[in-house]
Amino acid sequence: MKIVVFAPHPDDELIGAGGSILEWMEEGHDVHVIYISDGRAAYTYERRMGRLKESEETKTITEERLAEIRMKEVDDVVNFLKLPKKNVYKYKFPDQDVKSYIRDGIKRSKDIVKNASRIVLPSNNESHVDHQATHEIAVGAAKELDLKNAEFYVYALYVTNKAPTDKKIKIRTAKYNKKVYEALLLYKSQQVLDLVWLSFDVVKKRHFERFAVFKLSDKGKYYNF
Repeated sequence: MKIVVFAPHPDDELIGAGGSILEWMEEGHDVHVIYISDGRAAYTYERRMGRLKESEETKTITEERLAEIRMKEVDDVVNFLKLPKKNVYKYKFPDQDVKSYIRDGIKRSKDIVKNASRIVLPSNNESHVDHQATHEIAVGAAKELDLKNAEFYVYALYVTNKAPTDKKIKIRTAKYNKKVYEALLLYKSQQVLDLVWLSFDVVKKRHFERFAVFKLSDKGKYYNF
């Protein structure tokens, strides 16, 4: 089975579906990961929200340099998890402005998702604008390809994953917690962000990853889709 995971920012793939990615790889599925943004605005945004552990480095680092660091961290995580490099895509859209690149994102994603049986994506109602735009890119590409039979596994990071019971699934991922947590620690640039560090801790302790599962025909009928 071909599975395509959409990550709005580097680390969202692990917080949203890290254990499941490892489970699917172990089962022999063809797993692809698309990193949508370059993460450049993390310090700028978190500083504005009062959630940045300020240091000399965070005070002086430019957004361009942070983007370079975060893209290198993606390489470290990919190598650690042994994801096939040919299955990893970096769009490098500007962090906090992915909405301006939705059309380009759809165009680039079509070749990747065209044979996908499962598309893993953030919720339609996330508070972060890049998560919302990533959802629109993933669904937009599937719509243009008319992927009627593809499953959409929706993960929620900042909102409740509301869905009827028959649309929910949980994957037992406790055995992968240590490896996912170690992979998250490779995102060293993010460890000065209070909210992100809290998310890392949650990943270390959780037993399941939960998704709302939909078909393209469900679009617009549910809170998260």
